[in-house]
Amino acid sequence: MKLWPIALSLAAALPCRAFASECQVWSQSRCDAQNQAAIDLAAPDRTLPRAWSFDGSGRVWGYEPGLTIWSSPALGVAGEHPMVVAGNYDHTLYALNAATGELLWKFTTGGPIYAAPVFYRDEHRQMIFAASNDRLVYAIDPALGRQIWVHAVEDFRPTLGGARLASPCVGGLGDKDDAVFVPYWTWDRSLANSMQKSGVVALSVEDGRLLWRVDLGDTELTAAVFARVEGRGMLFLGSSSGNLYGLDAKGGEVLWKRTELDCVRSPPAFLKTNEAALLVTGSKFGTVRGLDAATGTERWQFRTGDRITGSPALVGGERPMAFIGSYDRKLYAIGAIDGVQIWRDLGRGGFYSSPAIITQGHEPMVLATAWDHMLHANDLSQGMPIFTAFTGRPLWNVGGMDDSNWSSPVAGRVRGRWMAFVGSYDGTLRALPLEADERSAPELRSNLWFWLSFPIVLVPFAGLAILLTQRERRRRPVSA
Repeated sequence: MKLWPIALSLAAALPCRAFASECQVWSQSRCDAQNQAAIDLAAPDRTLPRAWSFDGSGRVWGYEPGLTIWSSPALGVAGEHPMVVAGNYDHTLYALNAATGELLWKFTTGGPIYAAPVFYRDEHRQMIFAASNDRLVYAIDPALGRQIWVHAVEDFRPTLGGARLASPCVGGLGDKDDAVFVPYWTWDRSLANSMQKSGVVALSVEDGRLLWRVDLGDTELTAAVFARVEGRGMLFLGSSSGNLYGLDAKGGEVLWKRTELDCVRSPPAFLKTNEAALLVTGSKFGTVRGLDAATGTERWQFRTGDRITGSPALVGGERPMAFIGSYDRKLYAIGAIDGVQIWRDLGRGGFYSSPAIITQGHEPMVLATAWDHMLHANDLSQGMPIFTAFTGRPLWNVGGMDDSNWSSPVAGRVRGRWMAFVGSYDGTLRALPLEADERSAPELRSNLWFWLSFPIVLVPFAGLAILLTQRERRRRPVSA
């Protein structure tokens, strides 16, 4: 009896046990508190997934600081269809068939939608929660695209200026009660009502009524991450003032606050281990920190070579790992317990996105987008490049590349096949197959191939030049 096929099958199954995924419903901005941004879409629709692209309204708007063309997508199932939902700067929320890219419905709001939508599901109903910069939070039926309820985080007045609403997240207030938490930042430039303020509102998932509100200063806030620490529901979020908050989800009380040296552009990631409840965050100063989630006390720090604008993503297992990209053109894997570097990979541009982590299947990988306009796929354990795919160039040539939190990639498994969904800053939302036999992009070559190509090309030319030179010398007459 041959044992090598059994050994190979066991080896292929090992990564699934070592790297467990917890996301069942896309209830937070990156699916779960670990920010893995990957989910298995078990839908009745039997259509095979394929590569597709969708450009929304096709309208190009003028650039303004902080503008984001596509929000990061969210994935779920509605009826028989696997669904990808994303907001756009054309004020519209789009729901597409994740397998084919077919438009299922669209929902228009009064402002751009920069924040990622989220899904909610219980035994009675399903909903999508979306936050628009018109200062409204919408609950939408995912099957029909119809509004269920709406809530304004700030009452309307003619002089009220802009707003930035972060991605909602869903969590429990107690054993049974669920709420949707939305960080916001609003301002009014009028002389009589001049103000800037930010905070978090907790809304009932049933009817959108206000449960509590907490003010957190006057600067932009990141999306919140919900997790349970020692039996208590907590929210974790950052701000452009550098403050990182731990809030009580039941009443909004600030349990702890920590100030960074520079602004925090993306939400932290949470991971429960046997040792402790960990919170990992990155700042624009380029520092990654591991904190005690209950108290905010620093456990370790890791310094990158440039700013960080994306969220970390965490994976548990025998050795928990944190993955994060930096503008120093490197994608890092760091030990989540001790902050020690495990691997790093040098890209061709600064990594601006939050990573997506695929832990299931025979090829676990990390997905991230960078300023070389590519989607990068790296091996989860060793960091070796697997492939890259072109995602498109920006619509505008802008100097402040980190003014906006551009869309980050997400991953979903449709009919057993993994797909990446990327909202590019060229205005197009793309679906890219990740299976080895379906990738349209060539595998990434290392810089070693670039340098080896020089002698491969030059040696034949040098030999031909020497041959022609000697031939010409023999043909010339000898001078007297």
